Amino acid sequence: MGQPVSRIFISALTHFFREPRGFTVPGLSMQRIPRFAFIILFLVGVFHSPRAFAEKPGFFFYDEADETIPVTLLENPLSYDAGIAAASNGLWVAWLEFQPGKGDQLWFGLRGTNGWIHKTQFTKNAGDYANPTPTIDAQGKLWLSYEGAGTNGQWDIFLQTAQESQPTFPVGINNNRGPNINHRVVADPKIGLWVTWQGGALEQRFGIFTCRVRLNDYPETLFGFSGWNPSSAVTTNGNLCSVWDCFDGDSYNVYFETITTEPNPKDKSPLQGLPFWRKRFYTIASSRAFEAHAQIASGKDGKLWVAWEEDGENWGQHYLARTPGDKKSTRMTDNVGPLHRFRKLHFAQLDEKNEKLIEYQSPQLSFDLANRRADAPFGLKNFGAFYEKTQLVVDGQDRPWIVYRHFYVPLVGIVPETHKQDNARIYARCLLPGGWSKLYSFSEGQGDGMQRISVSPKADGINLAWTTGRTDRRNPKSQNGGVALAEISLKDLKVKIPAKSESVSLSTNKSAAVLLKKRNRPSAEVAGKRYELFYGDLHRHTDISLCFSPSDGTIDDAYRYAIDAAPLDFLGITDHTHDLAMGDPLSLIWWRSRKEVNRHALGQKFIPFYSYERSRGDTDHNVISLRDDLLRPHTYPLTQFWDELDTNTFTIPHQPFNSILWNYKDNARRPLLEIYQGFRHDAKEDAANEGLMRGHEFGFIASSDHLSTGASFACVWTDNFSREGIFRAMQARRTFGATAKIILKVTCGEHWMGEKFSTKEMPPINIEVEGSDKIASVEIFVNGKSEKSFPGKFSKEKFVFTSEKLKRGQHIFYIRVRQSDGNLAWSSPIWVNIQP
Repeated sequence: MGQPVSRIFISALTHFFREPRGFTVPGLSMQRIPRFAFIILFLVGVFHSPRAFAEKPGFFFYDEADETIPVTLLENPLSYDAGIAAASNGLWVAWLEFQPGKGDQLWFGLRGTNGWIHKTQFTKNAGDYANPTPTIDAQGKLWLSYEGAGTNGQWDIFLQTAQESQPTFPVGINNNRGPNINHRVVADPKIGLWVTWQGGALEQRFGIFTCRVRLNDYPETLFGFSGWNPSSAVTTNGNLCSVWDCFDGDSYNVYFETITTEPNPKDKSPLQGLPFWRKRFYTIASSRAFEAHAQIASGKDGKLWVAWEEDGENWGQHYLARTPGDKKSTRMTDNVGPLHRFRKLHFAQLDEKNEKLIEYQSPQLSFDLANRRADAPFGLKNFGAFYEKTQLVVDGQDRPWIVYRHFYVPLVGIVPETHKQDNARIYARCLLPGGWSKLYSFSEGQGDGMQRISVSPKADGINLAWTTGRTDRRNPKSQNGGVALAEISLKDLKVKIPAKSESVSLSTNKSAAVLLKKRNRPSAEVAGKRYELFYGDLHRHTDISLCFSPSDGTIDDAYRYAIDAAPLDFLGITDHTHDLAMGDPLSLIWWRSRKEVNRHALGQKFIPFYSYERSRGDTDHNVISLRDDLLRPHTYPLTQFWDELDTNTFTIPHQPFNSILWNYKDNARRPLLEIYQGFRHDAKEDAANEGLMRGHEFGFIASSDHLSTGASFACVWTDNFSREGIFRAMQARRTFGATAKIILKVTCGEHWMGEKFSTKEMPPINIEVEGSDKIASVEIFVNGKSEKSFPGKFSKEKFVFTSEKLKRGQHIFYIRVRQSDGNLAWSSPIWVNIQP
């Protein structure tokens, strides 16, 4: 037999339910195996002590660890988001405790071998907080940093000393643009701290900011490049080394920069007039693949270590999961697919002196299994294997440790399974002279991908803290929740696996890391008012929803896609109420979800909405709101839910439409309809016409739902460039749906599409369209039927429709645009009552 039994078992499992008479397995001499033989193979596999498969058969599989470490859970299951710092007398822990109906309280304390030495509630009032982080500086002083939202919703970073005897007043750190999130803190080897973070920057992007903090000194803030999720380390000579990832218009790349407080002979001008000099800049990873979530660490020996993640090419670009009527295909490959296809871990030493990157291959056994799947379609090799959320530290013996979460789903992309979910497992190992240590795992895993992992080095190993648990509609009480603590002390220096390495030269190209050019929004003037066109998506799921997890990706993936790859002006993440604690507005999962809305709001540049999917059997509706407190269960009828809504919330019917959809009518609370959906790649014009003819008044949008990207847009014309302005424009039905970024302006006299008015003479309908490709046709629908079609010639066209045949009474008009490449757009209807 050419393969280990465990690998044959995994391959066989993917065939078991698909072949009624038998199945083939690569590596076995026989051509087909009867199904009963699978049982024997299964039993052999279970007792074989495999290297890379789950302890029990299922949808999720895991690498087998050499040792499983027990964990300690903090007392309150509503604890989360912990940060840690190892000290000589114990472990400093800072964490949040959620108080339903109030918000977060920030706690911190010192844990010893036998439990708490002391702990205290750090905040007086509950509120919005994130990323509490203890840090010990070079003088042994304890600092506590955290992110918090003010009364205006602005997120800033706060930093103060945390000694009980002399705590300082918190210092606010921000870039005056906001929001300021995802901060990292490292101690300067002489005095004070360095803080790096992700902040609102120019031209609808996030940027990387840095500041140095010392007692009784004003923080000096430096803006660097566009980017996400920075990580920093300080070398023994005092240089600040940072890594981050940035979207260059095609893909995410990883970059490195050294900043020094010593004058740089090559650059006599300090950065931004501050006493900082840029010493080195390198591109760590730059290809058409998604390369992001970088980490950096350094030890006493001065060596720099970096780690990052890789996903497929064309990340966030145009992708349609299905063809109309096809419920079995997802058309996924490693290089064309949804936002979460696979995640490969990269680990390397950065040799600044020789400008080399020495990458070490870390064992990721599930990729080997994925490559051996016999029934995988062409181009699908890595799909389904995830090594992600990588954390990197160097312990007191200068040993670099990688900590990550892992799971493997071999059927994703092959069999269209849905509603499968399980925790990821946390793993750790370190690089020793000559190879890798044994692989450690832990007795508690982790739920959705936005839960935090914090790792702190100690003299002979590492301490870890992570948020665990998730809501699960199938069995919500089956899993532990809260903060898990664990530690590894490694005295055995035995190498378990040799480490292969490869050296490459580093690039100093900075062009891909700078801000992209400003995106000019289309504008129009109607009846003396100026309007701008905003593109968005009001129906997008993440891994919190059970349906297509993990392929939908995390909340971070959704906002990256919307801000950079699409790019969009607004987004509504619509995870299911089923998976948001069954619609409990006082739940921790909803508190976390609505918190990320504010943390990713970039002023007038990018606007997220409070939103969710309240799915019911009678009619499915997405809920879009200006309020963050209107999460509700799906267990009572739509009309009763409508009774709870004020003018700051509305619902949108989404595909597939139930036949009784039109039995419920409320034009104010249902102003829009999802006429096209990218996930199903289907336009429901017949259903829309039925609703219009039955007296419902709604505008049109297009949405993505699951998996699909870059293929559906909700397009809004507004004269008020804010969250409320876009919301009110949607209520006014000043919208159109499109499958590409088409510009469509439809007016009737001085009235926009979406308006309802009376007139004695029918004004002409003016149509202006600018496509992403040549316009093939522009078709006018009157009262649900095609009335006239104009052939197109160019990508930018103007048409005028007039009709003298129309009788008195009310008429409904809308426009459908078709491009030569097949992309479509639908204007919202115009309701015209022609009076005698």
